[in-house]
Amino acid sequence: MIKIGRGIGPITLSIFFLFAFVVNGYASVQCVECHEEMGADHAASIHKEIQCLECHAQAAEEDHEQFVFAQVDCRQCHDPHDEKLIHDAHSRVSCNACHIKGGIPAVDPESKRIISSRMFRPGMTLPPHQAIQSKIDELCGNCHFQRNTLGASSMVLPPKSILCMPCHVATFSVNDKTTLVFLFIFLVGMVGLGMVWFSGSMDKRVLWTNEKTEPETRFRSDALSPFKLFQALKMIFLEVFLLKRLFQQSKARWIIHSLIFFPFLFRFAFGLTALLCSLFLPDGSVSAVMLDKNYALRALSFDITGLMILTGSLLAFVRKKKNSEGIIASLPEPGRGMSAMIGLIVFVGFILEGLRIAMTGWPGGAEWAFLGYGISLMFRDMTGLTDIYGFFWYAHAILTGIFIALIPFTRMSHIITAPIILIMKEP
Repeated sequence: MIKIGRGIGPITLSIFFLFAFVVNGYASVQCVECHEEMGADHAASIHKEIQCLECHAQAAEEDHEQFVFAQVDCRQCHDPHDEKLIHDAHSRVSCNACHIKGGIPAVDPESKRIISSRMFRPGMTLPPHQAIQSKIDELCGNCHFQRNTLGASSMVLPPKSILCMPCHVATFSVNDKTTLVFLFIFLVGMVGLGMVWFSGSMDKRVLWTNEKTEPETRFRSDALSPFKLFQALKMIFLEVFLLKRLFQQSKARWIIHSLIFFPFLFRFAFGLTALLCSLFLPDGSVSAVMLDKNYALRALSFDITGLMILTGSLLAFVRKKKNSEGIIASLPEPGRGMSAMIGLIVFVGFILEGLRIAMTGWPGGAEWAFLGYGISLMFRDMTGLTDIYGFFWYAHAILTGIFIALIPFTRMSHIITAPIILIMKEP
């Protein structure tokens, strides 16, 4: 099929009518000979300069009546919205639920998808022909209002920001106030930590005698040699990713760290991959699967990793300190406050997941999120879930922001400094 571009002028259009679609044997002017009411509808629509066969390619068949009225996939021309634009993938929301003039969003009882209640019937205008473009904020109110039955939060929530990336499929955005405030505190703390780091350590006699000492440098002329780079990469893999030294010193502490660290590492890698796929392959099947919270493998893996983090946090909190067991040179002793906060963040996250599953009507695949699904059953007969969801979402986001903001000011800063120290101490 020969395609024409959008925004073409009347002269180009006339030429196109004369010479285009020779292979298929049809031009739009021929279509309206039979479909007059649709022709008038199409001529007044935002798609008026798009040829009929651009969207209805199968209508070129001789017996094409069954294809003409088939639902057209808008993604033939339009990429799906990314999460930065509309907070979430909206994978269960059809295009016409938001972009049809006069349409009222409703839940399809079979697929549980959000569709436009303005369905096509013979004699009425085709909804896709009446598609509209509007500001996102204006469209959000169609679904996000109090006491809605669509399973949408009554609050219009911001996109998951860069602070959410360690655990979720998030974006690089920093537009919401929660992210801006806590990211600013974190950066101030990191600047202070860096100043302390680069100031070096002082000998006690310097403090008393005011004696000047020459700073010691760790840089050597062979530091950038291929062998040294290989050694550095090996050290990063063994010490940072596999926590080798921690395992050698304290297997119990290594298990606790692993229950927290490895799930975070998996979720971060998954989220970053999904984000990149959504940006560069927005219409790909892999992107759709990775963004779908109800896809079985994703739902199961995220619940398992969440449960691992929760278990590790609980063990870190209740584990009694022993005299010297688990203490490693240049690393801080394990603290309890930040571990408890990690557990609290994950706990609120599971409640959020249960609320989401319940208020969206227990969609297919959600049962694989076994813990979230179990929590959702507690909300089975409750009303107003869409109204309280936003409060739990912000509680989860604020707790996460507080945790990240406190990293430079607490023992948790070792997640940044410890890898550097371990590598620098390697001969």
